[in-house]
Amino acid sequence: WLRNCGRTIKVPIENLYKTYRICGNHFDSTMFLNDLKNRLQLYAVP
Repeated sequence: WLRNCGRTIKVPIENLYKTYRICGNHFDSTMFLNDLKNRLQLYAVP
């Protein structure tokens, strides 16, 4: 996901899940499970 968003972060992968988030602007609306855009499909790619 970092590569698809054009980000480079020097953090161990284990810590990325705890500290970093990607905003909904990086995802197409079809990647969300609902209209609130707070849940992603399992196959979602930014």
